[in-house]
Amino acid sequence: MKILLIFTLFLISGGGESERVTGYSGGGVLIKCTYDTGYTSNPKYLCTGSWPCLTKPIWTDAKNEWINSGRFSLFDDTRAAEFWVLIRELTVEDSGTYKCGVDKFGIDIYTPAELNVEEDLSYEKSISVTGHVGGSVNISCKYPQSHKNDPKFLCRRVDTADCNYKTSVKESRKWINEGKLYLHDDGKQIFTVSINSLTEGDSGEYWCGAESDWTSAHGYKVYITRINLRVSGTASASTSPSSPTAQTIETNASTTSTTTMRSSFKTSTGVIFILNSTTVIDIHQCTDHKTNHILNA
Repeated sequence: MKILLIFTLFLISGGGESERVTGYSGGGVLIKCTYDTGYTSNPKYLCTGSWPCLTKPIWTDAKNEWINSGRFSLFDDTRAAEFWVLIRELTVEDSGTYKCGVDKFGIDIYTPAELNVEEDLSYEKSISVTGHVGGSVNISCKYPQSHKNDPKFLCRRVDTADCNYKTSVKESRKWINEGKLYLHDDGKQIFTVSINSLTEGDSGEYWCGAESDWTSAHGYKVYITRINLRVSGTASASTSPSSPTAQTIETNASTTSTTTMRSSFKTSTGVIFILNSTTVIDIHQCTDHKTNHILNA
């Protein structure tokens, strides 16, 4: 009888095999949790530890707005019957079992997730980039082999949590153009974004990352490298935007994994910045492009 009772509670509580989520020290993860439409009005939360959950880093009954608590944020999207939990400034100590919970009378419903935070010194946690008004910048982010087949994206932080973007790269070795952006995944752990027609308003904090099974019921997004972009002054009058040619794209796809990235477009401002000891990026011109993305601090 006791065994049957425990098993029944386990089913009601929504227990089951944990979703595996991988994050990286200094970055963040955005975990998606779906729920039955009958629970749109119920409070939502994130808890830690084995069942029952006693520690709740964040709990809220607010709907369709970001609620923040320290490094944790939660957004309950009642229209999609799903809520998102963002954990920022990850450390290896954050690894462990988490549960997305729906607060209800009796036994709560939850979805477990096993978070593994890796410390890899070969990946840049933060990059500073300088550009000039009217010019362009190239940003190069290295990503882990485990995300080779996942779509890559660039997002801009607008407030403390929200992160929305216009496009992502779903195929490797292809340039994707969206407004002021050109995005390229070389398929060899280098994701490159060119932002052109810069304005001072483009200054801010950006993140590059990958989305793992985000379209599934319990997917997640991982934020890997923070980019601090500063745009100032004016671009040289001799430079003008130009888009990548077919030859340029082919060259870039085959060379982005080398230690030095040379100018991949028709024109260049001649300004060079170094992201790390092994990668040199040219700041150059492209065509018009646009994005909108965010990750909290």
